[in-house]
Amino acid sequence: MPRFTYTVVASPLHDPADVERIVAPVAATLREHGGEPADDPGDGGMPWVVVVATGGTEALVLERVAARAEVVGGEPVVLVTHPLHNSVPAALEALAGLRLRGYRGRIVPIDAPGEPATTIADLVAAHRLRRSRLGLVGAPSGWLVASVPDTDAVREHWGIELVDIPIAGPIASHAGADASASRAVAVKFTRRRPGLVSDDSGAADPGVGGAGGEGAAYGMAEPDSETVRAAALHPALAAAIAEHHVDAVTVRCFDFLGELHTSGCVALAELNDTGTVAGCEGDVAAAVAMMIARELLGTASWVANPATIDPDGGRMLLAHCTVAPSLVEDVDLHTHFESGIGIGLRGTFRPGPVTLLRLGGRGLEDYWFADADIVGTGDSADLCRTQVSLRLEPAALHTLLEAPWGNHLVLVPGHHRARLERWWRLVQG
Repeated sequence: MPRFTYTVVASPLHDPADVERIVAPVAATLREHGGEPADDPGDGGMPWVVVVATGGTEALVLERVAARAEVVGGEPVVLVTHPLHNSVPAALEALAGLRLRGYRGRIVPIDAPGEPATTIADLVAAHRLRRSRLGLVGAPSGWLVASVPDTDAVREHWGIELVDIPIAGPIASHAGADASASRAVAVKFTRRRPGLVSDDSGAADPGVGGAGGEGAAYGMAEPDSETVRAAALHPALAAAIAEHHVDAVTVRCFDFLGELHTSGCVALAELNDTGTVAGCEGDVAAAVAMMIARELLGTASWVANPATIDPDGGRMLLAHCTVAPSLVEDVDLHTHFESGIGIGLRGTFRPGPVTLLRLGGRGLEDYWFADADIVGTGDSADLCRTQVSLRLEPAALHTLLEAPWGNHLVLVPGHHRARLERWWRLVQG
């Protein structure tokens, strides 16, 4: 359960006993959702909301919000109201005043359907993002001419600190990466191959796994040396994440192909599968979108290139060489597409609803969100290994072609466009 603090604001004209009586059920509801009372705006360690207990509190609300901004700036303001003692009109006037002063916020009636749980979750996600550090392991790839936002602007809009991490570190530590950790990751991916079945002891049946076709060399019960070599980048990157105290990374992964003659696809997939956002090619915009998906929706995500777009037909094909195993039914091992080196992953997505995200702008202040449905998967030898066919609204695809924010899109399971847009209005205005 998320934890947050709340401050009750009441007019001194109202009888204290009446205030206590009307606030009691509001406070009880907030406590049920992880709230803790605080007489002041707190130290910034937890999200914070204001309970507008009575009318005549407009100036008091502005004072408390200004005090909070001195501790932690940039957070949206949440005003919780109830049906009595002019709580709602006071909140309307206060939020209007806050907006005139450059604040963003939302009024939350305590008895509204789904509230306060939804807004508390929105606020917690925004709070966590504002305290996050995103590691740039190597510079963004040279072809990302629109996906490299300004560091200061990102900090201003999101509070996210961008941390440069030399890619030479993971490259140098790859050779000495922990052998047991590397093998454990390699085993996980080898045994996710379609048709590979484990017995009660956890050992895979070496007689199952398929043969023939591209990637057949990797269809064995135990990982081969190439899979272990690719998996060794996971402990190498994990060490860099720990050393630099970052919460997520985006990696200039193509450098691994030339320097180590292996790919980063397995390592990035394992990081994403176990809770650490890991973006590809040093793409900052995609990595921040993946961080939003993790914090707000609680899910891993997949970053991919649109390979074909048919706006009038409402169809699009996405492809990329890595995918978190938790997102797919199975994982087949191939080589990395462009280079033919290392390990690329072909995951099979289930048909069903998904959402697409793309951020853009100097500080990632712009967005494109779209609900879509997976209608098929592909296995073309001329595209990155994981391939997904989508159906979505033609208008969304026309917008994507006419005003794109960049090449990578981020996919998450389920339809969440309305939730994402509601959250965006809270945190970005």
